[in-house]
Amino acid sequence: MYQTILKFWFEELEPSQWWRKDDQLDHLIKTRFSEIHQQAGRCELFEWRSTAPGRLAEIIILDQFSRNMY
Repeated sequence: MYQTILKFWFEELEPSQWWRKDDQLDHLIKTRFSEIHQQAGRCELFEWRSTAPGRLAEIIILDQFSRNMY
């Protein structure tokens, strides 16, 4: 599942999208990833921490997606 996060962040988006305000992108992230964001907030993705890519995906969800969603 964490592969979905990494694919979205690194393949579907351009790096310039990571840092600028974009209401459409914010809506897309909220619509597409709000459930997994809630799971991460409840520490339900703890097993992802066993690999470096999984850890990175959890960081993206909790840090970057939070910025876009809220």
